Amino acid sequence: MKKTLLGVALSCVAGAALANEYDDRWMLSPSLIFNATDGAKNLESNFGFGLGLGKFINEKWSLDLELDHASFDADAGGNVDQTGLGLMSRYHFNEESSLRPFLGIGAGYLDHNGRGAARAVDSSDFMLNLSAGLRKKINDRVGFISEVKYRLDTDDYTGTTNSYDDYLFSMGLNIALGAAQSSKAAPEIVEPAPQLDSDGDGVSDQSDRCPDTPAGMEVDMYGCHDVDGDDDNDGVMNSKDKCPDTRAGAVVDADGCEVQVVIELQGVHFDVDKATLRPESIVILDAAVNTMGEHGTLVVEVAGHTDSTASEDYNQALSERRAKVVYDYLVDKGISADRMTWKGYGELSPIATNDTEEGRQKNRRTELVIQD
Repeated sequence: MKKTLLGVALSCVAGAALANEYDDRWMLSPSLIFNATDGAKNLESNFGFGLGLGKFINEKWSLDLELDHASFDADAGGNVDQTGLGLMSRYHFNEESSLRPFLGIGAGYLDHNGRGAARAVDSSDFMLNLSAGLRKKINDRVGFISEVKYRLDTDDYTGTTNSYDDYLFSMGLNIALGAAQSSKAAPEIVEPAPQLDSDGDGVSDQSDRCPDTPAGMEVDMYGCHDVDGDDDNDGVMNSKDKCPDTRAGAVVDADGCEVQVVIELQGVHFDVDKATLRPESIVILDAAVNTMGEHGTLVVEVAGHTDSTASEDYNQALSERRAKVVYDYLVDKGISADRMTWKGYGELSPIATNDTEEGRQKNRRTELVIQD
């Protein structure tokens, strides 16, 4: 039983450590841009270039400071340079994939300089950018990015309108700066060193429930001499058993009384008011599936818990949904339904304070309660 619990716990910790990694190196992003300008600008569409510097701030969001420049021929003669400088934020989908679609929003300033429509141009004003695109990882250092961007230009450089609608079509590279990201190795399971056996009965002090057995006396696996039997077969002799009617297969303490063993699935947490599994939870649950597959007699209760947000009745129903979705996932992965039950405990069993966001996230959890 102890080896089984150790395997479940270490599998879950290893899964949680691997689930939260992302590449946070700075990225340099050169690009080629085709600028389709608003007809009211009286400029011929043309190619330009762009350069960005940014990084991911978590698994989904990135921030980039970007510069773009293009030179246009004016319809009525002359030439106008257009230069934009702004900040773009992008939200990415498909964390586990090398091909990630994204949506972006940003703002900055746009400058026009040159001569168009027979007059000099030198003005700048606010711009807003909205975008959609794809990011493809090629290797650990280089990636490809393609994007369509809508730009609202409020710089009335022609003196005829309040704003313009431009479209930019870009293709470029993401080049990571700095050393390659190193993956964290899963914790190594180390066999414990041999334990002392003070009374010399062949059972280590760590497991010996009768540590003062006389020399030469025959003992059982718990280091005790079987004088008066063990009627409930829990490994504690009747003379020392304070709970003589323990149910079969229960985990007991030195007094022969049943104790509840709970293994938290570290990393299997839920967003506020949701009972859907997050992608990083799948790694932890698959590790638990493997361990339960290796130990076919392990019986567990899947217990769901919530924070104290919302009413007690609502949280009770939400915890039941969370427990059921984990139970269903384990069954779908081949764990027999006869080896599991599920139950929701609502907000009644917190393991951290509900006064902080960090504490509430810990309380939105799922546990495996060992039954046998």
